Amino acid sequence: MSNKNWHASYLRLHPKSALKNLEQPFVYHMGRDELYEIDERAQDFLLRCNGESRGKELTTDADFVEYCLEEGILEGHEQPVPTTVTVDDGLIPSLRYLELHLLHKCNLNCRHCYLEPLQPIEMPVDSAVDITRQFSDTGGLRLLISGGEPLLYKDLKTYLEQTRALKIRRVLFTNGTLINSGNISWLDVDEIQFSLDGWKKGHEHLRGRGTFEPTLQGIHLATAAGIPVSISTMIHQYNLNEFERLRDFIEKIHAIEWGVDVMCVSGSLMKNPDLTVPYETAARYLKYGFGGGYHGSSEGFACGRHLMTVLPNRQAVKCGFYVDRSLGDSQKSLKHCWLNMNHVPLDQLECKGCAALEECRGGCRFRAPHPLAPDPAMCAFYGISR
Repeated sequence: MSNKNWHASYLRLHPKSALKNLEQPFVYHMGRDELYEIDERAQDFLLRCNGESRGKELTTDADFVEYCLEEGILEGHEQPVPTTVTVDDGLIPSLRYLELHLLHKCNLNCRHCYLEPLQPIEMPVDSAVDITRQFSDTGGLRLLISGGEPLLYKDLKTYLEQTRALKIRRVLFTNGTLINSGNISWLDVDEIQFSLDGWKKGHEHLRGRGTFEPTLQGIHLATAAGIPVSISTMIHQYNLNEFERLRDFIEKIHAIEWGVDVMCVSGSLMKNPDLTVPYETAARYLKYGFGGGYHGSSEGFACGRHLMTVLPNRQAVKCGFYVDRSLGDSQKSLKHCWLNMNHVPLDQLECKGCAALEECRGGCRFRAPHPLAPDPAMCAFYGISR
């Protein structure tokens, strides 16, 4: 169908699009992880795009309809294709990103793992599905399926099948070594994020001998299957001369995001101080990264404004570094846990007068020496002397 012939077509909200009431109305395209701010009039129109009415019966706003068709927000059909269109009511502040730790078991023994010592508990699949459904129903956008190594989760296939229809973007976090030609066919997620912490020497110095090639194989299997791929890299002493090669590889595989970060001294890293890099040195490598990420703040608040983590025991926490500070049982009420969250206003930070604060937003609260202190990694990145 030509976008210009929408008047006679039955308009339907695209299956990869969802209406979300966050701080204001949005359309969320799950396939592209794209948010479109709309007004109430546009929301009302899109709610009526249920595949049962022709375009000419719904609106005369040609520019808006053609834009929605072009962006994949709407689709047009020659015959009625009925669907139910609803809007997910969000919380204030909105819980947009949920990191779900299905288990903390892992097949690797990485020298920087912040979860060390690992706990043997594994989340029951019915709990995982219920928590995910709550997240979707409260306006959630991006679900980060994590561990440990999620491919060790015995019910992963069942979990993915039972959450497929939810209006969220499902992102699998993995070290990549367990992806193979057998399981790639049912890993029907919207994105796979691989941990790639250098080229062969640097990566294996962090994650162990023999881990590099299986990770690359997993990446190539995912790209061949048409699954969007993103990369996560930690800056450490043994990969500093490998970033140019990493960048070339990441461009070659058309990764949609490259998250580059400075490690927080926690877990196994406390026993491996040789891995750490001075913040002033690490700062220039942060510039390699690209993409949106999900740890960001929002206007007036520090990091984590829209993010929460759920551990395998169902306890909700601010993020995985705060395992000892439970916000409550997420299966009983994910909403209640979220409303227990303490959000740090920027005007309470010690660096509230800093010229870089509007862009930096205070950096990582865990990496800062105390909750209201500046993040030294971000100070180095923006050239701020402390």
